[in-house]
Amino acid sequence: MGRASPQPETSTPGLTGVCLSLGMLLGLTLVATPVAAQVVGTVSPRVADLTAGLFCAPPEAGRRPAPETMTGWIHVPDEPVRMIVQGTEAPAVLGLGFGVRYSMVPGPDLVTRYTVTHPPIPPSGITEQHWDGMVMGGGGDTAFFQFDVPEELQPGEWTFSVQAGGETLFTLAFTVRPAQDLPALAALCRGGALLSANPATPAAEG
Repeated sequence: MGRASPQPETSTPGLTGVCLSLGMLLGLTLVATPVAAQVVGTVSPRVADLTAGLFCAPPEAGRRPAPETMTGWIHVPDEPVRMIVQGTEAPAVLGLGFGVRYSMVPGPDLVTRYTVTHPPIPPSGITEQHWDGMVMGGGGDTAFFQFDVPEELQPGEWTFSVQAGGETLFTLAFTVRPAQDLPALAALCRGGALLSANPATPAAEG
């Protein structure tokens, strides 16, 4: 529970209204939030575009085994997911997800490894989870962590990393805060319905 399977995309780098260029991401505040992008370390030159944000997931089509996650599986959405707002602050609300949308420069297909670190989640105290994905050559991907159960609603710093071929493509840091601290963001998804309650902002639509 709590992880959404990446959805390979065929979009090209630099689509207007979909992804920020890396120069904008590293130097400017993300649209629609007061928080600057929290890039940790370096970004691989193989990454063309990178956006952090919040998601309301579509209904689940199935589950895929992911033995290095808390529950041993990840969601497989039945339709492409869309980012509803850009930013790196997330309210601790069931049915809401946060993560990344990115595209790669032209090249071979990549087997990817996603890593999420977070405060300890009871009852096991787990602090790190992993699952695998695939990015088509020159295409992109979307992946996010979804709050499914109350135990996952842990305020603090969370990080989201993607690795391929032994290289870390990028790492983004997110701050999860109590829902009452971010009331506007907390209202973006209907609780538990995994559907957007409001239209996406123009900057976040994909």
